Amino acid sequence: NCAAELFNKSGFDMRVKSDLGYAVLTTDGVGDGIGIFGHADVVPVNDDWIKTSPFEPLEENGILYGRGVDDNKAGVIASLYALKALKKCGVDIKSKITVFVGGSEETGMDDVGGFVENEKMPEINIIPDSDFPVSLGEKGIMHVDIKSKKAFEDITEFLGGAAYNVVLDNVNVSFKNGDTLNFKGLTSHAAWPEGSANAAYKAANELINLDISENDKAILRSFAHFIEGYYGENLGIASEGAFSKLTCVNGIVKLEEGKLYFTLDIRYGNEVDSKKTIESIKQTVQKSGFEVISYTDESGFLLDENGEATKIIINSCREVSGILDAEPYKTFGGTYARKLKNAYAIRHSLPFDKRTLNLPFGHGGVHQSDEAQSVDALLGGIKVLAKIIMDLDEHLTK
Repeated sequence: NCAAELFNKSGFDMRVKSDLGYAVLTTDGVGDGIGIFGHADVVPVNDDWIKTSPFEPLEENGILYGRGVDDNKAGVIASLYALKALKKCGVDIKSKITVFVGGSEETGMDDVGGFVENEKMPEINIIPDSDFPVSLGEKGIMHVDIKSKKAFEDITEFLGGAAYNVVLDNVNVSFKNGDTLNFKGLTSHAAWPEGSANAAYKAANELINLDISENDKAILRSFAHFIEGYYGENLGIASEGAFSKLTCVNGIVKLEEGKLYFTLDIRYGNEVDSKKTIESIKQTVQKSGFEVISYTDESGFLLDENGEATKIIINSCREVSGILDAEPYKTFGGTYARKLKNAYAIRHSLPFDKRTLNLPFGHGGVHQSDEAQSVDALLGGIKVLAKIIMDLDEHLTK
């Protein structure tokens, strides 16, 4: 609703479809046109923010801090201001333009699924929710739910995490005798877990040294073994190909009727047979007294790097940014691009080195505490997006 209000105040007729979880505007124009897709939802917050509270945005020295200022409210704002800039400059865009703002990108993408079922698919789609300059493909994403067959005897709570795609950074443990413990880790986006520290892994390894039942220790040992590392080696699913290494991350833990439940977020390249991957996981955990209770699997994709739309987008990025050696890439993250046709994920901003912020490791990035965004970089990204729209429009209507 807030996003639609911003668009409507700027003279664009954006409609909210609450039952489907998105807002959309469609301009008059030729053909199926150009789609621009962003999302307003965010991942859960962490409790170790330094600069500000997660939902109290702060601007300091040209840097914005707050949950979503990068992923992906900046993408929504870039979409709006690119259209405003074109309109103010009197640029005649002949193609139909569709702008989508979703509300569940981080939790399954049912919103864009509703769009696909109920709206006209644009001919070319741009998703300002990735890296600079443009992604030509995405890894497949598998989410797996696993549970121990036996219940804990001495542990009454083992709770942490709220999303599959965020490395778990805080776990609360309670015992039958009333004692409680808390374990801290270091979070990161599941697509780029290197350098993160899973609090549940830390907890499991420390708890097995306490005076608890052998039953509980056995459950914890197996759990810690499954989630050790970033690449799924102990589950027999490690792989490396065009998209670099497969990643395997734990995001949620809890007890269900005393049994340990945990999730895995697995990102894999096109060299992986996902059916064999899930079978390997099932067989491995079964041997240690666990079972896969459910899973979802969504294959990735790879676009033609020599395609005309690819060339246009790359050239637009290079021309506006001045980064003449910018090259397309393949991403480990998952965006709306995987749900759409002819979809190119780009950055809503020009490149911005967040290391210059002097924040602790694990802060400042996407899905992290003190999520940050440069105002100047965002303004530059808006110019890039406007140029992409202009150049794609010329291509589609010539």
